[in-house]
Amino acid sequence: MTTKTQSVDILKDQTIFSEGDPGDCAYIIEKGRVLIYLTRDKEEIPLTILGEGEIFGEMSLIDSQARSASVRALEDVRLAIVTKQQVLERVSTADKVVQLLMRVLLKRLRRRNDPTNPNAPVSELEIENSGVGADGTESALEQIKLENQIFQAFQNKEFELYYQPIVNLKTKKISGCEALLRWNSPTRGIVSPNLFIDIIENSSMVIPIGHWIINQALKDLKTIQTHLHSHKRNKEADDFMMSINISGRQFTHSDFVNNLEDLREKHDLQTKNIKLEMTERVMMDGAIALEALNQCYNQGYALSIDDFGTGFSGLQYLTQMPISFLKIDRSFVMKLLNDPKSKAVVSSIIHLAHAMDIEIIAEGIETNEEALVLETLGARYGQGYLFSKPVPLRDFISQF
Repeated sequence: MTTKTQSVDILKDQTIFSEGDPGDCAYIIEKGRVLIYLTRDKEEIPLTILGEGEIFGEMSLIDSQARSASVRALEDVRLAIVTKQQVLERVSTADKVVQLLMRVLLKRLRRRNDPTNPNAPVSELEIENSGVGADGTESALEQIKLENQIFQAFQNKEFELYYQPIVNLKTKKISGCEALLRWNSPTRGIVSPNLFIDIIENSSMVIPIGHWIINQALKDLKTIQTHLHSHKRNKEADDFMMSINISGRQFTHSDFVNNLEDLREKHDLQTKNIKLEMTERVMMDGAIALEALNQCYNQGYALSIDDFGTGFSGLQYLTQMPISFLKIDRSFVMKLLNDPKSKAVVSSIIHLAHAMDIEIIAEGIETNEEALVLETLGARYGQGYLFSKPVPLRDFISQF
């Protein structure tokens, strides 16, 4: 049944769709009840009765198979229509493992709903026809294996922190650094962060690993300040700022602020020397994240938005978030010299930040020309390979 309206009224005893029909939409029952049934040898075999608030017809949209059962209105019903695009958009954004499990479970459910053959196994061919295929299965299995390897690596203490200097563009002196997670595998060597950072941030591992990162970064911050004090560079030590990347999951964790404070006090540090870095996506976690941000800000922590201008929120959340720093993404910096539009964007961000009393850090600086243009436009701080790549703590300290 195809319709362009958002909802449809169906009369009692009317068939909504039949077994074997192509699936073009799903339905949510707003009023009334429907019968889900099979037809075998001209006899109806009831499967279930659904009522208000329940959904049906979604299986065909997810696994691209024909309708596995028929549906008839037991009384006058009103149905809200869920389009195929609406369903598939949500499925496509799900984790690969979730997609695989969803389709296999649907196949098993189809089998179970068939009283003529309830114990038939799901064949590899059927899984392939359902849209999973060998590539999808292999990809999902690889992701599971990688997650297990990452967790094992954490248990085996294979992670370490590297530090990239943040430099005052005018004086060229180091004013702080960003702590960056690195995986030094005994079998694979240094593993690219692109292979594991997103996996950590989108799993429950982000809480224990994030806690370890904060603890290690604060411990190393104390070491850096002690080194500077020992060389009579007291002002540099007092002003030095450690940037630590914090995910949305961490900000919304109930004990985040308390744990952060416990670690800070443990290492005898001041909040003004600690900068918490997040992407704009953190605001997708809503009021809980904003409450944590305000607590951190009120206690004296600096807050920074990373990769500004590349996210979903842009200017909307600048008025809500208590931000001290904006980081201009390297995608703008690398085009700065040859693309007038990128230069205009960078200039506008800097002027906006100054008007809101927010400091600018430009990342991904690789040439003196880029550094000079950014300084001229009003950026105060920068980081990038021009100054140093991320390095272990001992190598970072040797740069002073």
